Amino acid sequence: MVSKWRLKAHTKALFWSYGKDWVLVIIVLATFAYIDTFEPFHRQFSVRDTTIQHPFAKKETVPVWMAFVLAFILPGIIIGCIAIFQRKSYTDLHNGLLGLFLAQALVLVVTDSIKIAVGRPRPDFLDRCLSLYDNDYQGTPLAQLSDPVNMLSNSTICTRTELLRDGFKSFPSGHSSFSFGGLGYLSMYLAGKLHLFDERGHTYKSLVVLAPMILAALIATSRVCDYRHHWHDVTIGAIIGSVFAIFAYRQYYPSLAVDKCGRPFAPRVIEELLPTTMLSHHQHQRLEDEDCNPETEDHRESFLHNVGGAGSYSRDQVQLDNQSGTSLHDLTGGNNSNASANGSIKYESPAAYEQGRRGPTSQRT
Repeated sequence: MVSKWRLKAHTKALFWSYGKDWVLVIIVLATFAYIDTFEPFHRQFSVRDTTIQHPFAKKETVPVWMAFVLAFILPGIIIGCIAIFQRKSYTDLHNGLLGLFLAQALVLVVTDSIKIAVGRPRPDFLDRCLSLYDNDYQGTPLAQLSDPVNMLSNSTICTRTELLRDGFKSFPSGHSSFSFGGLGYLSMYLAGKLHLFDERGHTYKSLVVLAPMILAALIATSRVCDYRHHWHDVTIGAIIGSVFAIFAYRQYYPSLAVDKCGRPFAPRVIEELLPTTMLSHHQHQRLEDEDCNPETEDHRESFLHNVGGAGSYSRDQVQLDNQSGTSLHDLTGGNNSNASANGSIKYESPAAYEQGRRGPTSQRT
């Protein structure tokens, strides 16, 4: 009964503890959706600037949906398969996916905020603005374009408006930051599981860990080839994605330099049930016999395996608190009212224990 009650209490505490993290991730994603509705800053430009005279590519090498699949769905599937089939740990599954969601949510809101605030024209901006290469729109020939005397041009000269809003969102690259955010996080996850820095120099580990990063670099490079971004945009986007990938990973996993780098941090719930009576050697032996019972042992080991992580509160530590002849007499101030007549052990929740320690409270008159 105690084990089942304890497992239920731990499950409830874990839900409320990590539920806050998921709520914050949802709030960040909602913030991104709201910010994305803003009109970007319309920066001035020169029609003689050759860096924004490239043609508008109607077909992208890596469209948005493909980037979402490669940089979010694919890492989630790989993390799930490793956690479920190889690690067999629900904590690893939960922490791995939560870190991935956190990294990508932060990448989206920061990247889009900078895009809207900076308003840098894309390399294909003039074609979006004046239809330089699209005969269907009968755009102005490039040779006839000129800026006002001693001035720069602005968006009021544009004759084509349906692509104008996105044309001012070049810096930084969203594809680049999103790719390095998701695939960079996956690289760190794989590095932890493979113990990449164990000082044994296995080449295959490096190849496995670098594969997601290479894919992210190819996605980012395609944005330059499609004339959607300048190289500066792609570089800064890669830095943003990598920073948040590392940040999110370290929230739920230890450093890659430690021995337990492949294990997630322990759950935020510690042992909350305290024994309140003297434990004799016979009573300890009885408890150890119960622990060896296959029915209770399966529940206990399954729970410890599923929720245990790096730095977890191990079973040996729990037994240290209940060694033969130990007592909580000092903690209870000599109040052993919870002990039964036959000397058996009784457990109570922290709230009940605290109330018993303080004693009865006086009623107000």
